[in-house]
Amino acid sequence: MTVPGRVVILTGSDLQHRFVARTLAQLPAVAAIVVVQQPQLPLGRRVRRAIKRFGLGGMVSRALLKLALKATGETSRRKAELARVLGDAKFPNHVPMFRTTGVNSAQTHAVLRDLAPFILCVYGTYIVSDATLSLAELALNLHTGVSPHYRGADCEFWALHEQELNFLGATVHACTANLDGGSIFAIATVQLEANDGLGAVFGRCVIAGSELYKRVVDELITSHEIKASPQDLSIGREYKVAMRDWLAEFRVARLIRRGLIRDYVSHRSSQSLDTA
Repeated sequence: MTVPGRVVILTGSDLQHRFVARTLAQLPAVAAIVVVQQPQLPLGRRVRRAIKRFGLGGMVSRALLKLALKATGETSRRKAELARVLGDAKFPNHVPMFRTTGVNSAQTHAVLRDLAPFILCVYGTYIVSDATLSLAELALNLHTGVSPHYRGADCEFWALHEQELNFLGATVHACTANLDGGSIFAIATVQLEANDGLGAVFGRCVIAGSELYKRVVDELITSHEIKASPQDLSIGREYKVAMRDWLAEFRVARLIRRGLIRDYVSHRSSQSLDTA
């Protein structure tokens, strides 16, 4: 039997996942954290899946891009920026934690059935199936993008790519099998700093989103009701992992070097002074 207000977090194990879980765990209703790892597939199967997803040329291009970012130190810089913004976040010690393999696996289902969540808080997993979502009375998701304008993968990257920094932020919405398509409970935007790079921008979206997530869940627990607005999916675009190629990476890196973020922060500061 479910207990009204009982919250379970379903997430991954990376720094951003730990940060969000730690923020949500400040709520006394959080009963457990389920940390999901993706199953390790044999190399041949991973290659076949990548070819099917990206095409042979796309797979090779992505592999080369990944090597180039690592060789130039860009991968390390982005990780360092993220750590600078989020700090050394760890999973909280006071909340029971369970580790499973596969977000829609029988193992994960068994754990969730035992935990019997009233609210399931999802963040940073692969697409959650209807069978998994049905194990909670209500399932929410944190998306580090402003929906419906930016849906799917790498939305902080694409907002920079399109020079629409006003759409950097996070969305808490109903979690459905339709990627980032559930009704919206709330949206938060971010406060950037002039020297932010890609890693820092993502981190600021995570911070804004985690505080928003905590507020929405708390309101749902205390008021038992909060209005959610259906998304107009004719607005904006769904971005896929395969779309982030050499040209997109080069464009964003060049925009940042030329002062995209610095100029945006300066403009926002001027606007604040003008309205003060």
